[in-house]
Amino acid sequence: MLRPLLLLLLLLAPADAQAAPPLTERQQLRDTPVARVVRAAGPAVVNVYQDVVQEVELPYPYNRLWGPQRTRRTSLGTGFLIDPDGYILTNAHVIQLGRQGIQVRMEDKREFPAELVNVDVDNDVALLKITPPAGALLPVALLGTSADVMPGETVIAIGNPLGNENSVSAGLVSAVYRQVRLPSSPGLDHASPVFKDYIQVDAAINPGNSGGPLLNVLGEVVGINFAIANEAEGIGFAIPIDRVRRTLTENLLNPRLRREVVTGLEVAGDPVQRAVTLALVQQGGPAERAGLRVGDRLVSIAGQPVAWEFDVNKALLATQPGERVDVVVERDGRTVRTVLELGRDDSPLLVIWRRMGLSVVDHPRYKGVRIERVDPTGPGATLGLQLGDLLDGIGETEVDSSADLHRTIGSLLPGQGVVVHVWRGNGASWGQLLLR
Repeated sequence: MLRPLLLLLLLLAPADAQAAPPLTERQQLRDTPVARVVRAAGPAVVNVYQDVVQEVELPYPYNRLWGPQRTRRTSLGTGFLIDPDGYILTNAHVIQLGRQGIQVRMEDKREFPAELVNVDVDNDVALLKITPPAGALLPVALLGTSADVMPGETVIAIGNPLGNENSVSAGLVSAVYRQVRLPSSPGLDHASPVFKDYIQVDAAINPGNSGGPLLNVLGEVVGINFAIANEAEGIGFAIPIDRVRRTLTENLLNPRLRREVVTGLEVAGDPVQRAVTLALVQQGGPAERAGLRVGDRLVSIAGQPVAWEFDVNKALLATQPGERVDVVVERDGRTVRTVLELGRDDSPLLVIWRRMGLSVVDHPRYKGVRIERVDPTGPGATLGLQLGDLLDGIGETEVDSSADLHRTIGSLLPGQGVVVHVWRGNGASWGQLLLR
């Protein structure tokens, strides 16, 4: 029987790994767990880059003659493939939001244009997608859990520090549950929140490592690396992968947010057993009507096999409310097959988010609604709306509450432009927003 570590590394290896030359006898003598992890997970690590044009103000008197000068620089970061369909995790702060031209270069030098699927600025996580040629096989990194990370254990960071692709550094976990404020994303004015669950490592984490995986000696991703400060030698941090998994399925790729789809169930993933179970079945909801129960192990949904939570959301991404999808679960040692009729979520706040890309709350003192969150890929971000703005009108219609806003936009067609009136500080402004 294969040892667990060797079996895991075989599962992690890319489909074309058999083409790699075998180790020589001398290399086999020097082989280590770290080297095996790098061989297995390294091909899934990618270089993320983006051409960014910046305006630089010249000193007086040259600014009077020529004005600001434009310079072009390449924004470098790291990401890693988490799904064979081309989904990539990286840091939000390595992406210049509102700019196009994101490119991904793989270890084997293949390059692909990347689409920004979504971004969670508060958690500093972005989801990209590349579309490889038909039949191409992509290597994938295996997400583990950060719940059992131990101070003193060996970890491996793979990334592109200072543009040096697929650089490897190894070290120890210095501490867990560190309090850190993440770097703010370019183009955003508000500061990122402070979290208290970061992993501190002494592995070298330099600019360009941001977005790359932090792996344990089993080859499992336990965090996403980022460089906190250029002058901080021997100190690096990683976003714990358990928090990343939650925002990935709740925010970055959630069919309920994007397509109104409701299943009436919540799932829980087991990153050790690579299994997904039903953690909640809503009373009277679609899942209960389909005969599903809490504790069922989900085998497949909509014809797609399920190994972790992301598979569920990905399978439902192309579905519509009212559609019937096949579901297969395991219950008490037997296979149960059923059909799930998907529901629709028409709650006012979700409609506002879906159509305008804005999360709003009623203002306690003034007329209007306060913007609490802006979807960086949505219409509100395109218009330049920001957290803290007060929205008090749509066209000639005053908006006093979220209910007013929902009624005003509810009957308008996708693609229709509306004039949005906002207050920012003591100044009023307006602009046209195209509804989704």
